[in-house]
Amino acid sequence: MRKRYLFAVAAGIGCLAAPLMAQPPGGRGRAGGFPQYTRQLAPQAVLDKGKGLYEDKCSACHAVDLRGSLEKNGPNLLRSTETFSDKQGELVAASLAKHTPPVTLPQPDTFAVSEYIHSVQAKMSGQGSPPGRNPVGLTYNVLVGSAKDGAATFTKLCSSCHSVTGDLKGIGAKYADDPKALQGAWVFGRTSGGGFGRGGSLAGQPATVTLANGTKVEGKLVRKDDFLIVLTLADGTRKSFTRTYTNDAIGTPTVEVKDPQAAHKKMLLVLDDPKNQNMYDITAYLATIK
Repeated sequence: MRKRYLFAVAAGIGCLAAPLMAQPPGGRGRAGGFPQYTRQLAPQAVLDKGKGLYEDKCSACHAVDLRGSLEKNGPNLLRSTETFSDKQGELVAASLAKHTPPVTLPQPDTFAVSEYIHSVQAKMSGQGSPPGRNPVGLTYNVLVGSAKDGAATFTKLCSSCHSVTGDLKGIGAKYADDPKALQGAWVFGRTSGGGFGRGGSLAGQPATVTLANGTKVEGKLVRKDDFLIVLTLADGTRKSFTRTYTNDAIGTPTVEVKDPQAAHKKMLLVLDDPKNQNMYDITAYLATIK
């Protein structure tokens, strides 16, 4: 492959600079199949020059973060097909020539601006957001509550069904390395071996279907939607009931399903507070149960 060379300007005179294929300081963008992530970045000096030119000539319409401005009719350059396809500023130069008002830059300056735009695209976040808009690698500390207050809240709201010496024995040790998972386990009922309820659908739970004539049929729920109810009866057979509609509302038959998490859901409503303090306190307390 023929090597392509950068052009730099020193004291107003163009001269040959480092090969474009040379590894610049800072390396390339993220790995991936799109040009903005795989193209080689220009040397830092070129990027710094391009950044200054962009902020001086372009940011008024396209914003400092390249996301554009509706008021100035400046498109979002982070999602621009022209800047994605541009290689050495040729498409950027063509756009500038058609710009209103016209923007005239020497070729080395146009190249520097395009390389700066490429460098931002190489590091941008998902959905065309500028770099840093969606931080990655963050860690969250959920052990910010009071274990003492959590013990009192647990005793008041949870101890009638759960015990830290019984079904929740050692729960803190089980999630010692992941307190976030501990919080999710008790809040959403994901604990195993007897925890705060069980997640999932109501399939398999006791249900009673009431027909239009008042007859009741009991069994275990297999399926329930807007059109059909299916039960498994005591003798193991299945029985289906077609649902009807009255004035766009579900009519007969009706079905009542015993929700094993009903008490747990009610407890979570009681726990709810604007700052989630009760939840954090109980998490802090359960983390101490080793």
